[in-house]
Amino acid sequence: MTPTLRLNFSAVASPLLAATLTLAIGFATHDAAAQATIRSRDLSEAWSAAPSLLPSTSATPSWNAQPNSWRLGVAIQNVDTGVVLTDVEAGMPAQQAGLETGDIIVNVDGFQVGYVEGALFDLGDEIRRRVDQNGKVDFLVFDNRNRRLQNLPVTLVQQNAASVRGEVVCKERVTISQQAVLTVRLRDVTYPSWQNVEVGKQVITNPKHPPIPFSIAIDRTQLYPDHKYAVDAYLVDRGQILLQSSAAVPVTPLANVPTIQVNLVKVGAGVPANGAYAVGQLDQINQWYKQYLRRDASPQELNAWQSYLQAGKSPQDIQAYILGSSEYFDRLGNQRDPYLAALYQTLLGRQPTAAEMQQFIAQYQQYGGARTDFVRDVMRLTP
Repeated sequence: MTPTLRLNFSAVASPLLAATLTLAIGFATHDAAAQATIRSRDLSEAWSAAPSLLPSTSATPSWNAQPNSWRLGVAIQNVDTGVVLTDVEAGMPAQQAGLETGDIIVNVDGFQVGYVEGALFDLGDEIRRRVDQNGKVDFLVFDNRNRRLQNLPVTLVQQNAASVRGEVVCKERVTISQQAVLTVRLRDVTYPSWQNVEVGKQVITNPKHPPIPFSIAIDRTQLYPDHKYAVDAYLVDRGQILLQSSAAVPVTPLANVPTIQVNLVKVGAGVPANGAYAVGQLDQINQWYKQYLRRDASPQELNAWQSYLQAGKSPQDIQAYILGSSEYFDRLGNQRDPYLAALYQTLLGRQPTAAEMQQFIAQYQQYGGARTDFVRDVMRLTP
């Protein structure tokens, strides 16, 4: 039985193979000269019929423990004619590009994958070499439905990406136009004063009859274990909110979130302005300025932070920016140890012991002076 490899790019405890396993794609760099002697550049003949799916007799997958920065969202089998997709994850780039179970990825940007003359050329390795900085890469795919080869551009998502999936249901009788737009949002609802802090959302134009499936892509680095999150939705048609969720659905996006259901009910309200953020959020930011910088935030600063929040960022990131700023560092004498002692007191609520201070300094030095990054990571690990 040929092993099945799931390209979820999560860490694997050991390289031992099983029938199905989660593969960590580290994209180790093969020697270019050796590669050139094993395969051509690349398919010299077009397929006139379906390729053979007989696996190579040496069907042993490559394994690399280093983390990858991109996700495709498929399970595969390596064969002599490419990489057969044995599963396609819902809401991930492979599905969004139109790939389905049974399709075969023949090459990545002109470079063959799978087994070539008995040697394995890993799909993950080739993606890592060919993908651009925006996650875009081109595949040559054998479409199992129409039995044809096609070039397929795919945009991958970051390794830290995840998704919250579910469906929107509605028992109301309403008539909507083709201009209707359904928005499903994942919001940070940690504090009552936070009204519209969006962590991620999916906008569905001209939605069909319910139930309507959705998948909200999120970046795990923007989530905090001590924060509360919820999903809600609303439908806008001709400048009015016709339907909105009866209640936000609590979720824990850092855990394995099961499929959720969001129920829509009728409402009679106008569309909220894009800048409809609770005044309490800006008050909190100004309070941080007073507490840490001993001054009020300027109107320009508050406007900039409001735009930052509107883009779906967390207020906690703003706090990390202030605590990592040169202004705060200078106010504490522009010296490392007083700064870190004050930071420890602020974040953990007490003075560090001598041993804790030494450990804190060692951690700080690993960031090479990137104070905001250091503060943000400490805050994420602090209950």
